[in-house]
Amino acid sequence: MTDVNRPLRKLLSLAGSMLLGMLAVLVAASPAAAHHTEVSGTAVCQPDGTYEITWQVNNGSWENRYAQITKLVARPQAPIDGIKVGSAISADTDGDGPKGVVTGVQRVPGTTTSATLTVSATWFERNGDRTGISSTDSGRAAGLKGTCKETPQCVGMAQATYKHTFDGAKGRATVELAGDLPLCKDQEQEFLLVSYFAPSAKASWPQYAHDHDVAAIDARHRKVELKVDVPKCYTQVDLVWGGKSELITPMVAKGKRYGDKKLGSKGKPGNRSAGPLGAYNGGAVSCAQPKATFAPACDGSFDVHLSGGHYPVTFRVTATGVDRAIKVPAGKSVELPMPASVGQIVVAERGKEVARYLWSRPSTCGLPTMSTESTCTALKVTVTHPGQGMPPMEVVATYGTQEKKVTASDGEEETIVFASGRGRVVNVVFPGYDYKLIGEYEDPGTCEKLPTTGSMTARISSIGVLMISVGAALIAFMRRRRASTDERQRSCAQ
Repeated sequence: MTDVNRPLRKLLSLAGSMLLGMLAVLVAASPAAAHHTEVSGTAVCQPDGTYEITWQVNNGSWENRYAQITKLVARPQAPIDGIKVGSAISADTDGDGPKGVVTGVQRVPGTTTSATLTVSATWFERNGDRTGISSTDSGRAAGLKGTCKETPQCVGMAQATYKHTFDGAKGRATVELAGDLPLCKDQEQEFLLVSYFAPSAKASWPQYAHDHDVAAIDARHRKVELKVDVPKCYTQVDLVWGGKSELITPMVAKGKRYGDKKLGSKGKPGNRSAGPLGAYNGGAVSCAQPKATFAPACDGSFDVHLSGGHYPVTFRVTATGVDRAIKVPAGKSVELPMPASVGQIVVAERGKEVARYLWSRPSTCGLPTMSTESTCTALKVTVTHPGQGMPPMEVVATYGTQEKKVTASDGEEETIVFASGRGRVVNVVFPGYDYKLIGEYEDPGTCEKLPTTGSMTARISSIGVLMISVGAALIAFMRRRRASTDERQRSCAQ
């Protein structure tokens, strides 16, 4: 019986044998066909506006064989630091990278949207024998968006913003650069704090600068503090964008103003600093303080010193033969000399008396002196004028009931002579001066005694009359006593 299926079975057997042979060939060739490098990259935007791509090439650790790079193609064609032709990729480790990896860094422009790296490599046995197996593989960098821009390391004056504090009543302020970046090198922004004398507690004019402070923010100083003295009267205090060149003084009606230069303003440049408005008005008393002082001289003349404080003042000066209007500029003073003949002087401002004065001798001026000389018949008193430009001085001397007057002038001596008498003290006064001198008469001790006459004789006569009267009375008394005794004796005899 003929087997009709036999040819078919032979055909199937042959096909199976061929299939097995092909599978064997595929199995033998699978290591080379399956092995290849793995290429990857990651891009990061840098402050300078470029992307930094970190490339990694992995050999896959094919049975401890290592690979050697034979060709590199980078797109864009920027150099890669760390990966080059001839670099070996160990299966165990390679330099600083992890096991079986080489790493390189590439810089590309910030507008780059795509970057690839193609690596051709050949594998070797550990003993250095070439396997004859090579591959070419590519990888694409992740993170490239083409939007990398330079990140500033500092901020320029034109872009800088600030924040500030302000306490006008205390004359204190701080200004600080906003953000994390410093001001760029060789650039600085100045700020001005200024206090004024003002005519009222509200914004009014004119105003005169009293004190100011300037501070600058630069690359080394992010924050500054400003301090000014605030007047103890009506005042205005301003915190201003700019330095001393911005200072306005005097600030007059229809004149220049700081406007939006005040920090915290709504407009530029003041609105580039966040904080309260840098403006203050206050105070409780007027800054216009008219004052008059007097400097007397020894000759009776004196100087009038007039000052108006911080505002212009017109004084009226009146005295005997004097009636003058004296204008004193703001912050200035005027010296007005007055002769000795004016007597009392009155200084007024806007009808209100400021001061009045009557010359009196300064304590530094010399005083008159006195000496005395006593004789048997007279007391001589000599008065010496002090000089030093002092005016003539009237002298009034009193000795007992005697009084005499003279006038002493310009350091000269004047002598007054009194007849000596029972009195011992002489008083010398100077009308118009609170000053008095006292001297004494001293008996020289060489004067002759005068004969007793006059009142002494009368005293002796009186004593004689008294003695005669006493004697007569005594005789009468004795006679009466004797008569009484005789009468008693006669009575007894009877």
